[in-house]
This record gives sequence, structure tokens and C-alpha cells, in this order.
Amino acid sequence: MKKIFTPFKSVALLALLAVGTTTASAEYSGVGTFNKISSVDEITSGSYMLVANKKAMSTEFKNNKFAPVDLDITGEEATMTNPAAELVFDFEVANGVITIKSGDKIVGYTGKSTNFTFNTTPNSTAELDQWKAVLYENNIVLQNVSVDNRYIALNNSGTANTFGPYAESNLTASGYYIPVLFKLEDKGLASPELAFTNPGDKSKIFKEGAIFESPATTVSKSPITYASSNSAVATIDNSGLVTLVAPGTTEISAEVAANDTHNAARVSYTLTVQSNSVSLPYEIDFKSGLGDWLNYSVKGDIAWESDSQYGANINGYNAGECETWLVSPAVAAQTIELSFSTWKNYSGNALELYLSFDFDPFTMDDPNQATWTNITSEAQWPTEQKTWTESGSIQSGELQAPVRIAFKYTCTAESAAQWEITDLKATGENSGLAGGATITTMKVISGKGQIVVLSDKTEEIAVYAMTGAEVLRTQIVEGSNTIDLPAGIYIVNGIKAIVF
Repeated sequence: MKKIFTPFKSVALLALLAVGTTTASAEYSGVGTFNKISSVDEITSGSYMLVANKKAMSTEFKNNKFAPVDLDITGEEATMTNPAAELVFDFEVANGVITIKSGDKIVGYTGKSTNFTFNTTPNSTAELDQWKAVLYENNIVLQNVSVDNRYIALNNSGTANTFGPYAESNLTASGYYIPVLFKLEDKGLASPELAFTNPGDKSKIFKEGAIFESPATTVSKSPITYASSNSAVATIDNSGLVTLVAPGTTEISAEVAANDTHNAARVSYTLTVQSNSVSLPYEIDFKSGLGDWLNYSVKGDIAWESDSQYGANINGYNAGECETWLVSPAVAAQTIELSFSTWKNYSGNALELYLSFDFDPFTMDDPNQATWTNITSEAQWPTEQKTWTESGSIQSGELQAPVRIAFKYTCTAESAAQWEITDLKATGENSGLAGGATITTMKVISGKGQIVVLSDKTEEIAVYAMTGAEVLRTQIVEGSNTIDLPAGIYIVNGIKAIVF
């Protein structure tokens, strides 16, 4: 093991991992024993937990930090048994460098401040996604390769409760804790090499009866078992065929059991099924997600993101030339009155606002394929940096269905502004139905204590609560069908309806 001295303010010893590439062990399946690591020599490719102050770093990523999960332990444990999969990260170790992953997402450092990155696409500077083990006052610490003054630690000071890449001065500060590493015990069995053929989280727009293939492969002789954590949103059969049921979120998983030659393994991804349409009145602040709005990165690879404090956020700094659209779900409306607030920082292109009657996300991959009317001039925009500005009322009439609005963000290699959007509200006159912005042969009319379903054929309908629970499945006839329901918001064959 090679040892070199590094310029810590207090003398510390950097311990590089053994040179060479090791073979990754089987992905953690949700069952197994994790042993406490006591030396850097023990750090080889495999599955790990990071535990500090009786808290485990989880894969929940929020505000550029990882959320901790409380553990029912004394703090002196030498082993951890069967931890939840969201508390486990994969270490890929090669030539003294550690890549920390969860599925296909990489734990990296932004290069500034105390923020992590957690992306499927590597950072433009590869070393930002790389870590190395260092000894600091007899503790093993994970140090960023690109910025040697950033270390993974738990900030539990004051009201803080996050794992982040903190400076060396924080390692001994009050309220900061260096995580202890626990590694999954290797039983010597081969990896089943279980993987989805198209891995990564997925977002689909809801359409009745829509399906897509999502098979997994393995070298193990154990059969692959598929599951959906929320069958009210989507189901998956034993061949890996996924059927969309209703808007919502579910985890799609594939699993193989251990056998005499291969380890057990489990892989999964999050499937978000978005509604294609909404009804008026409608409002969203974008602080708890982008809702059913669609991201289209036409040029470059940056996207709109949700910020829990400020709303929809995008910043093309150092991203080169880019064009990214944020497109609303459709609404069937004769008139619409729109308002929102925006904020801008740095110099760069203005944000643009558009309206379209013919954009179809089922047949178009690029918003530029549709016809859009530029209505940017009808809104008020920030004239000073870092100042929230209300758009004022933007009114449009004589509309056709389906109506969509979109925000178009562009940047160049030389300049890129940061834009934020929140408190978007839309009111107006629905075209005789609630949420029926998708052109179908079925219409749903909201009402007091009931909904009325209009259909030009006999068909089966499914009614779901917004929680994803199935409320009713029944056969309707051609013409008008009245269905009594308690007050609430429902999804009827992909169409939103309100009972009051």
C-alpha cells in the first residue's frame, strides 16, 4: 500500500487503495450481512452502507444532498443485517479510485459549495465523480479526487440533517460526523449479472392501454421475477411487459433468487406515469416536482428541475449551446387566463412563452414539430437580476383543444441565464368537460355527487382516486352514463374529473 502525505491543516495520512481493478460483487438484493470496514485494504468493489451518528446515508437526493435515515442501533455495531436497498450504494474500485453509484446514477461533486451531483450522465470533469479513501485521525474518509478539500460527511448541526461533500475543517467541527463504511459480505458466489435491457428511471405519458417492453437479463439459472410496487399505476407480467393503468409513480423491479452458483440480486427503477391532461382551474408552484409537465432537451442535455424553495429551475452555465422546453399537460378550454412568477440571474437569453393547439407528445419527440404561437410579449418579466416578477394576467380566447403552453429556455456557450418559475395559475372556461383535453371517443363531465361519462361505444372504464387506489371498474354503454361518487378528484380512463 502506497502512502503519501497531503497538505491538511492538521497532519493526516492519505492511504491509496491497492492498484488494480477488482471484480464487482453481486448487486445487493435486500438480504445480506454488512461488515464494518476497519482498513482501506478492505475496500474493494461491492455494496456499502455509509453510517454516521446512528444514521445511514440514503439514496433520497434532495436539494443536492443525500437524506439520512435513522437506524435502531447503539452505534458500536460491527455488522448490519438486511438493510433497506435505499441505504446501500455500489462501489466500483479500480486503480485506487472509487466510483459510488446507485443503479445507473453516480454520486459526484459539483466542484463548488457543499453540493453533490447524482446523475446518470457523468460530470464533464471525470474526477468530480471519483473518490478515494483517506485516513483522517484514524478514521477512513472518502475524499473527492478533483477537489481534495471535499469529504463525504454528515452535517447534523442545528437544524441540518444531510450527508454532503464538506470541507476538511468540518470533519472535527461540532455536529459533523465522518461516516463508517459497512461492506456486504461476499459469499464467493458469482454475480447473476441481472440488469434491465433499458435501465434507468422512466417517465411515460398516460394513455389507456399503453404498454412498453422492459425485460431484464441474467446469467443465473434462477428465473426472473418481476413486480410493480403500485399496480394501480402500472403492472408488469412475467415477460417484462409493462401496462400503464393510471397516472402516478411505481417501482418496477426484477429479482432472481440465489442458487448453488450465483448470488441473489434485485434491480429496479422508478416509473412515473404522467397525466396527459388537466382541467381548469389549475395551479402548480413546481416546488414539490414538475407535476405532469414535460421536459424536452432539444439541444444539450440540461433539463428543468424542481427546487423545494423556488419552483422550476434551469441553469445552462458551462453547458454549451442548449434549448430546453417545459411543456404543460393539455387542457380543453375555450378561454384561458394565465399567470405566474419568474426570477432571473446572470446574463443570457430571455425566457420565452408559447401556446400550441397541435403538439402531441405521443407522436412528436420535439416541440418544434408542432405549431406554436409566441406570447412572450404578453407577460411581464424580470428587469433586474434576482428579483421575482409577476407575469400579470395573460388572457387568450377562441381556443381549440387540446391547448398547451410551454416555456422555452435557450443558452449559448458564452452566456447562460438562470431562470426560475413558480405560482403558475390558469383559469378559464372548460370545453364542456373536466380534464378531457385528450382527443378521445369518451368525455367525462364533473358534477355534484356524480360524474357523467359520454361514450360513442360500449366499453369498460376504471375509476381511480388520486392516491392510485381503484375505486370502481364497470361497463358503460353508448351514450350518457351517470356514476355516483363521493366528493373528490378522480381519474377516469386517464381523464381527470372532480366531484363536489
